[in-house]
Amino acid sequence: MSSRNAPVRERVPREATVPLGARINKLSPPPDLARSLLLVAVRPTLLSLTATIAVVLVVMLTSGTDLTNAPGAIAASWLAAHQVSVTVGATTLGLLPLVPTALVLWFAGRECARAVPERPAPIELAWLAGATVAGPFVMTAVCAAVMGDAAGVTALEVPSLPRAFAWMVLLYLATAAVAIVARAGETVCALIPVELPEWVAPGARAARRTVLRVLGCALIAAVVSFCLHLSRVGGVYSHAHGIADVLGMTVLSLLYLPNVVVATASLLAGSPIQFGVGSVGLFDVTGAGLPALPALIPVPAGPAQAWWPVLLLVPVAIGVLAGVELGRSTDDRAGAPWATLTSAGLSTVMLTVLAVLASGQLGAVGWVGPDLLVLPALLMSWLGLGGFAGMVLARRFLTRTTPGAYDFYDDEYYEDDDDYAYSPSATSEYTPGATSNESDDTSTELDAELIDDINDAPEVSVAAPGSTSPPADDIVDVEVVEADLPEGGPVTGR
Repeated sequence: MSSRNAPVRERVPREATVPLGARINKLSPPPDLARSLLLVAVRPTLLSLTATIAVVLVVMLTSGTDLTNAPGAIAASWLAAHQVSVTVGATTLGLLPLVPTALVLWFAGRECARAVPERPAPIELAWLAGATVAGPFVMTAVCAAVMGDAAGVTALEVPSLPRAFAWMVLLYLATAAVAIVARAGETVCALIPVELPEWVAPGARAARRTVLRVLGCALIAAVVSFCLHLSRVGGVYSHAHGIADVLGMTVLSLLYLPNVVVATASLLAGSPIQFGVGSVGLFDVTGAGLPALPALIPVPAGPAQAWWPVLLLVPVAIGVLAGVELGRSTDDRAGAPWATLTSAGLSTVMLTVLAVLASGQLGAVGWVGPDLLVLPALLMSWLGLGGFAGMVLARRFLTRTTPGAYDFYDDEYYEDDDDYAYSPSATSEYTPGATSNESDDTSTELDAELIDDINDAPEVSVAAPGSTSPPADDIVDVEVVEADLPEGGPVTGR
């Protein structure tokens, strides 16, 4: 055989012939993945540190503070942005704003999600999670060392290192898990050795909607309460000395706005909010000294009004809505109760975690936040009972609207159903209430006859193209002649 006619072998890269899992099963990642892991570990940490330095320097320069305290203040602020308690002298600040934490974790999760490969292997996902944790872990150690060196200049106390490291690992592992599941959820589910029931996915989606609805209703309640107590604004800002204090109090209140919304959500569920020795609930209000902060203007001063317990219907109504959606959107009647229970349970867990993050020690005031022992039981009760009530309501009185359930039609499904007849219109839809013998003006009837022999076919007269006259009765014989092509010659579409 000549070299001209020899088959051409396509050169395939060696890595493409090896299965993905076998190619990744080594201790060091590939160079392209190593660069992505470096960015995941370094970029979010450097960005959050740069933002912290800028904010601390602006605050110190505008307030006239000596810049010799800047290193310790920067280190303490970076830890505070990750919900690590900071102690200055005898004052412990554990109630920290959620806005910086949300921004830092959002950027870290975004960077992790962008680095997820198209078909990730388990070892790649482990490397991504480790890279997401590595940067903040190292920076925590650096900040702790800086605070230790600054202890002689400022009254900063170094936090407990085991607790700070454990919290940082937990926080960023959860961020990496959410980012990976959002980007490669199918791959992650395939790694689970046990097959998840079908009702887990709709229950999780309903839980996400439930949490957003609870927080939305809490935001509306906080805004309404703020509008009802506008007379306190002048008294709060009277403690400010100059425009810098006014701006500082306003910005600090905006940073604490998510904390206020989470506390309001807990209050709507029936859990009282503790303010040191005092508390605010739907049934009782015990007065306590509150800091002069605009974010605390919506806090009612008491006494408790008789109509306040009506607000308990808010979480119940949200649970009913979730149950109605699950009852109308699932075909699995046996799994719908489990999906409702899953939705209530996951919603309770997420709202409780937010309540833990939004609570803490506030200096001389004491503990500020909801009752973390009563809150989960109340949330599970209202969302669970409301969900089951909504599911029963949807099954008995509402029609099912499953997305995609009637996107296509099977002739065998409607074979014995006289209430549906096919109408061959332009839209090709089934017309309810019509029988197979009825037709409207837009439909066209077609008569067909099965012919066993082609010679028995009826003769058809065809009019000439472009002719306006009807076809003649004469039969026109048409013969198709194929052009003779060169033997073995190429046939092109030109």
